[in-house]
Amino acid sequence: MSDDKSRLKELLDGKLSAQEIAEDPVLASLAERMYGSEFLDGVGISRGETKRALAEQFSEIEGDDLLIDEMPQVGLPLPMPSEMPPNPSNEEVIDVPGDKRSVTQKLRMLGGSVGVIAVIVNMFYGFGNFLSGCASDVHSTCGESMKLNWIDFFRMDEHIAWSPTGSIGIPDVIVALFCIANIVYGLRGRN
Repeated sequence: MSDDKSRLKELLDGKLSAQEIAEDPVLASLAERMYGSEFLDGVGISRGETKRALAEQFSEIEGDDLLIDEMPQVGLPLPMPSEMPPNPSNEEVIDVPGDKRSVTQKLRMLGGSVGVIAVIVNMFYGFGNFLSGCASDVHSTCGESMKLNWIDFFRMDEHIAWSPTGSIGIPDVIVALFCIANIVYGLRGRN
């Protein structure tokens, strides 16, 4: 065995002559696989002779099939079907987590929803229809301007706190975005 290894090492190192390669059909076959058929032609070794010698050498092996693909039928380490674990059934109860939102998250969602509804109602119907802080003797637009301006909500008795319904101001957009952000944070924040 060590002689075969040393011969293979000599073949790989290029120390064997063409005659030595031609004499050993296994080395000739390996040289053809490693260096190509052009190498054998270049050093003067006939591939036909090496193939015949290789076939003769392997004809001494018992059996007529030299395929590596075939596996012996005895002693396979594969598990038999009776040794395999049972298939999981779909009837198993899977613990699906329910609504595990905290009270804070629920309050954020509720407050955000109420806030968005309040912004929409104020913009298109007006809080002036619900609140009685507007008197016609205080300012002249009291019956016309029913939308409460969010920045001036504390001055409802003055005309500056009211504007016509249907108008959208920057404070309306900011309050609506703040309320939507609360809804989103309430929905996303799960424990």
